[in-house]
Amino acid sequence: MTAQTFPPRQKILSYGTLFASIGFGIVGQLLMKRTMSSSTVGFNWTFTQQLILALTVYSLGIVNWILALRVVKLSIAYPLTSLNYVGILFGSYYLFDEKITPIRIAGVVLIFLGVLLVALPIQKKGT
Repeated sequence: MTAQTFPPRQKILSYGTLFASIGFGIVGQLLMKRTMSSSTVGFNWTFTQQLILALTVYSLGIVNWILALRVVKLSIAYPLTSLNYVGILFGSYYLFDEKITPIRIAGVVLIFLGVLLVALPIQKKGT
């Protein structure tokens, strides 16, 4: 497969779409957790509405992911999805009172540094 070049505007939009995918994924997961945590009776109308909303938001993340892959290299896009860990960690802290330990913070920092290393552009020698 040959490398295809895209206009800068399309690249920016594709990265925006990629980050939207990550955001929708985080929100969708948090909504699913909230839905499943608040359901003690089983299936009722409120539960069904909340679950449909959670799945819809998560599905928007999948659609954005597919659109982003049209331009963004998979070897860059996939590691960036590990930013989900960061969003889920903080979302769980704020919404569900889950504890953030120093070990978890260290893990998130390492993940973030790894994402930076993968996402930084590669410099070719002599250019």
